[in-house]
Amino acid sequence: MAYSPSPAPVAVYAGAWMGAHAVGLQRPGQAPSPLAPLQSTLPYRTHPASSPMQIELILPGLSWLAGSPGKHPSSPLHLPALATLLGLSRSRWAPPRATDALLADRLGLAGEVSHALLRRSGELSTPASGGHWLCCDPVHLHFARDTLLLADASGLAISRQEADTLMAGLNDMFSDIGHFEAPTPERWYVHLAERPEPRFHPLADVNGRPVQLFLPEGNDVGRWARLSNELEVWLHSHGVNAAREAAGQRTINGIWLWGAGPDHAPCSPKVAAMHASQPFALGLARMAGVTVSPASRYTPSSGTLLVLVDTLQRPALHQDGEAWVNELCQLEANWFAPILAELKARRLTGVSIRVPDDRHLLEADIHASSLWKFWRKPRPLADLLASAPQPDTVSP
Repeated sequence: MAYSPSPAPVAVYAGAWMGAHAVGLQRPGQAPSPLAPLQSTLPYRTHPASSPMQIELILPGLSWLAGSPGKHPSSPLHLPALATLLGLSRSRWAPPRATDALLADRLGLAGEVSHALLRRSGELSTPASGGHWLCCDPVHLHFARDTLLLADASGLAISRQEADTLMAGLNDMFSDIGHFEAPTPERWYVHLAERPEPRFHPLADVNGRPVQLFLPEGNDVGRWARLSNELEVWLHSHGVNAAREAAGQRTINGIWLWGAGPDHAPCSPKVAAMHASQPFALGLARMAGVTVSPASRYTPSSGTLLVLVDTLQRPALHQDGEAWVNELCQLEANWFAPILAELKARRLTGVSIRVPDDRHLLEADIHASSLWKFWRKPRPLADLLASAPQPDTVSP
């Protein structure tokens, strides 16, 4: 589907500013090992853990689209392990909490820290030491009537070559600002000599929403407003975007600045180990001194294991039902089925599931003792999600 040419650069922020946001958390660390691919075709084998353990699952995107009308895409699926776990659980609906906030809580983060630094620390390439980091993620800005909206890079299909070309240009044109780099085509950073003073809003908060509601606050806002406008003008006239327009692709016509903050904060982890593949989670785990492994499939261990599986998040964001269903089936095979087997074998003492979305936080807790409650019947995911309260209420 072809897109109409993007509008000329638009100044936001009372006629001056064009995009920047950040609320931080971060610290440098060594690069992670390449992430192992999912191996859903392999049979699951149990391995006795050295001591009873608990597992905590954070599953953004499992609720599909919060409050969306129509039949839930999980309705026709046969997911016996998930349904059994939900049927045995004590569940409740709590006020919404971001995935990053849930991770910070379980890893015992005590204080604010640069999100940009933590996310950069979790990338495959090792970050430069010293200085300060700021996320400067590529975005597409567009109008809906008279409202300027932002779409993040997850739907832009930016190529490695495009990102490299733009990085070279940014470092040539804006070398006085800092050093720009793109460990992946969708995640960009700038390494600065001085820490930015404004308080920026996270990209996830503004994605799909009016930009004017998420303008930065605090000191020295004008400087970063001017920089954002200059970046927008530069991107608008770049050959990469001319080629994208000619190919019917949305342009990379903005950069969202965010993620500044202190370089370190104390951590008192509440978990023994963590499985995750998201860069921010990897960086936070390293700062907390928690052993972290790829979140490819369930692997028994000792103590409390924290797991972040975010493979449902992007399909939900883009309303890609087929991809979402495929990823949910992978979760059933690689996580829910082996977890249920371990619970039945009493190698797990408990399981907690947290499902964050824009409207609620679903909390479901399962204890091994619940297996004796034969009257508790399996509960399909769609049935549980249908019990969600309206956004302005929270159930007990």
